[in-house]
Amino acid sequence: MTSYYGIGIMSGTSLDGLDLCFAEFTGDPETDIWGYRIEQAVTVSYSSNMQERLGKATTMAGIDLVKLQIDYSHFVGQCVEKFIEKNNLHPDFVSSHGHTVFHQPDKGLTFQIGDGEIISTYIRCPFVCNFRSKDVSLGGQGAPLVPCGEKYLFQQTDLCINLGGIANAGCKGDSGFDICCCNMVLNHLAKCHNPDLSYDDGGQLAATGQVIPELLEKLDQLDYYKQTGPRSLGFEWASSKVFPLLNKEKYAIPDLLRTYTEHITDHVTSCCVKAINKAQGSVLVTGGGAFNTTLMLDLKGKLGRHNIKIVETDDELVEYKEALIFAFLGLRSLLNMENVFSSVTGSKTDTVSGSIHHGTLCNNKPSLQDRFNFMIRKKSLGVNELRIIREK
Repeated sequence: MTSYYGIGIMSGTSLDGLDLCFAEFTGDPETDIWGYRIEQAVTVSYSSNMQERLGKATTMAGIDLVKLQIDYSHFVGQCVEKFIEKNNLHPDFVSSHGHTVFHQPDKGLTFQIGDGEIISTYIRCPFVCNFRSKDVSLGGQGAPLVPCGEKYLFQQTDLCINLGGIANAGCKGDSGFDICCCNMVLNHLAKCHNPDLSYDDGGQLAATGQVIPELLEKLDQLDYYKQTGPRSLGFEWASSKVFPLLNKEKYAIPDLLRTYTEHITDHVTSCCVKAINKAQGSVLVTGGGAFNTTLMLDLKGKLGRHNIKIVETDDELVEYKEALIFAFLGLRSLLNMENVFSSVTGSKTDTVSGSIHHGTLCNNKPSLQDRFNFMIRKKSLGVNELRIIREK
């Protein structure tokens, strides 16, 4: 068994900040058995200016989007650099999801900002990013990506649910999909209620509202919920399909929040029941929505009626599970091991995804050379395969 130390970076569509997670992964690439331990983690909040620019990214002119890409990349690089220095960390690699601006896989299009060449100038080890493009080019959804990590790191539960900007499900790496928009809608409504609010803390506003039956019915009838097989969502879908239904002139914001919370818990419950499909089951719930008391009480009650229990876990895992998994995806990319599954995304094949960039802040030679050996092995068909094997 060998230990690898990496930093995972996650920025979700809820715009609540940049998650950084430093973890140790212990495993054997030959048997593909893995364990993990989170050692340090932090969330860096976006400035109001950065949050506003990210929120408007889908409507920016080309030159403005390029400028955002550059500024955001320097911001991420500086955050990683400070995280490493403050905690005296020695990562073997850093891996980032990036921040999704466009995601329209039906058009062969997905785009996450966070330029690897810029960010790599702030670190002394390999930097891995851009995990979606290859899968989308092969006809896949490019999402969700976390089922790979769930398969190897969270085998103890029947199902993993992440309540982030988008709620998604993963079933031990065998299947996974985006369930519905989640915090991106709740946060949008909270901000409409009070521009100073980034989110509805604990679902307190939603708790004072009432479900609007006719609105709930319209939400449930959206075409996305009729789709089967691999499927994924993006901000564009929420802004074009969901936001127009949330009539703030006709309905009170607390009622809209309560109704959309009901919508989330209904669809998450339905997903869990179909996926687990047995007398009793367990589900791990993580992401920012897991801290929404109103949402979680509603979800726990509905799942309980189907004998499905929510697994108790610590707040650190709830908050940083996705950043942890993106570190793991980066490790698998460096080890030349599949990290995106066609059974989840619907692409033509499983892939080793992620663009690898070499850190430049080195005294003599890249620490990559200190931590890894590069070996070229020939396959039986005579094709060269690059394998990166950790020094023992």
